[in-house]
Amino acid sequence: MPFHRYLSRSIQVSALVLLIPLFLSLRFRSLRAFSLVPNPRGFRDLGIGMTAGLLCMVLIVPVYMGFGACSLSSDWELLFIHALPRIALTAVAVALLEEFLFRGVLLGLLRQVMVPSVAVVMAAIPFAIIHFFNLPRGGVGESVGRGVGDGVSVSWWSGLSSLTQTVASLPSWPLLLYGVATLFVAGLLLGWLTVRTGSLHAAVGLHGVWILGQQLFNKISVFQPDLVVLLPFIGPSQCSGAVPTGLIPLGALLIGGFLAAVLLRKRPLPENG
Repeated sequence: MPFHRYLSRSIQVSALVLLIPLFLSLRFRSLRAFSLVPNPRGFRDLGIGMTAGLLCMVLIVPVYMGFGACSLSSDWELLFIHALPRIALTAVAVALLEEFLFRGVLLGLLRQVMVPSVAVVMAAIPFAIIHFFNLPRGGVGESVGRGVGDGVSVSWWSGLSSLTQTVASLPSWPLLLYGVATLFVAGLLLGWLTVRTGSLHAAVGLHGVWILGQQLFNKISVFQPDLVVLLPFIGPSQCSGAVPTGLIPLGALLIGGFLAAVLLRKRPLPENG
């Protein structure tokens, strides 16, 4: 495994472990402390989120192909079957982890000190920004694709050196702006779903399907080399291909959010309001 993956996993595990003493010090004993309540409609809300996420991908894929941004690989069926199990597991794990951290912990803490609408906006800002601080591939002392077990020299300072390289690896400002906009709107939608349902089910469903669809689409497609020429409508995906850029993905997210709002219009408000 490449060094940057070891470092990334270590940071994620450390963040989760350190949450335990934080919760104990704040005397949090249940999910209600984060404005989350038991959800008897959990599976229904999960399905609503998944439906909204699926609609986003159904809108994005044909538009990308219609604009000439990409085409299917000649062996896309085999690529799809081979990649589906791995990407599905990744989608579930990432959706659960990020929704717990951002919409569970962060949004829940913010709702203790501000109204829900402001808390949703404030939680969406770090969600959008943090995604761009990806650890560079092939960090200090190693080549791309080589791992710690491949005889690569890794020193005590390799981790810090990799972290400092994240700033240098940021995209140019137009792409950065479009990417942050996509993630910010996604964060608003996921936060609203959490507040509206009082649980993480709908947010996890939408987030998971978005990752699954986007990564599978990337896997089976061949993209035009210079997608920048299609901006502001379509741009190169950022964050290892997980974040599409341009007005088309933004519009798809807004339409998916509208569908979720329609499906939830008759749902009673959660006990916490």
